[in-house]
Amino acid sequence: MKNKTIIERLKETEIQLGKKVTESLKLTDNKTQLEFYNLWKEHDSNKNIESMFNDLKANINNYWLNDKYNNDLKKEFNMLYFEHGGLYGGAFDTFAIDFNYSSIESPIFKTMDERLNYLENISCLPGCIIPLLSDLTREIQGKENDFDDWEDLMDIYNLFETAAFIESYQTFLRAHHENIFSKLNFKKPFYLAVGEHDAGAPKLLYVIE
Repeated sequence: MKNKTIIERLKETEIQLGKKVTESLKLTDNKTQLEFYNLWKEHDSNKNIESMFNDLKANINNYWLNDKYNNDLKKEFNMLYFEHGGLYGGAFDTFAIDFNYSSIESPIFKTMDERLNYLENISCLPGCIIPLLSDLTREIQGKENDFDDWEDLMDIYNLFETAAFIESYQTFLRAHHENIFSKLNFKKPFYLAVGEHDAGAPKLLYVIE
């Protein structure tokens, strides 16, 4: 039920953000805003998820399970945090975390959460390219000031980020079903969280129970 609630909320948020942007577009002839709305509207989620899954699987084998980059392959942990760089970042860096949490309820993370103990076994290792945010990062360069105002730019960014998190959820779902985390010494419940660097608390995205 945790995962079902997570994906339903993400999809509802995407719908609301999409409506907000379309309402804004009715009040402006801003070509840049329309360009990025269409970039979001026309993206191919299935293609993006396939790309993210393959990239994640390769990076787990090449980095996470490689003692050249992971100095304690046997380290037990119960959380992975996938962090991206915001408007100018199109990839996840990954961190293993010992999350001090015992409730059966879904956790709500805090900014500077003292329950999160960052480990050194998987520390800022490549997770995967995020195609949707990568496209946004590439295309937004030099066009930031072409929006009518900062709020319009942030609405587009939030729409892209939410859609990217939906695709990330589907990527993690497939990764779970295909057991690509199985060689990691994780304990259940195993939490997968996402967030933007230096932009507040992580968001719970998927749970393996």
